[in-house]
Amino acid sequence: MYIREAHPLGSSRPSPLKIAQPTTYGERQQVALTCSAGLNLTIPLLVDDIDDTVSRSFDAMPDRMYIISKDGRIAYKGGRGPREFSVPEMQEELEKLITKSK
Repeated sequence: MYIREAHPLGSSRPSPLKIAQPTTYGERQQVALTCSAGLNLTIPLLVDDIDDTVSRSFDAMPDRMYIISKDGRIAYKGGRGPREFSVPEMQEELEKLITKSK
């Protein structure tokens, strides 16, 4: 899920990528597409609305990792990133979920 820029141009710690904070949904979509292409992502990328509905609902700033189960429920919620989440922990939870669904 692509949400608002954590470090846009003009912030106290701007991103080295020099990305301005999008002010319209179209601008946010374009930044998301550019990032997706630049990272060679092969998974679908969803884009939060300009009112940050998903980000606020999931307490996603500055970043957070979730696993959503097939039935649409939150199966895993990681700590606030980047210092409080654990990729190995998330991977372990994902493997448990996959094993359970077999």
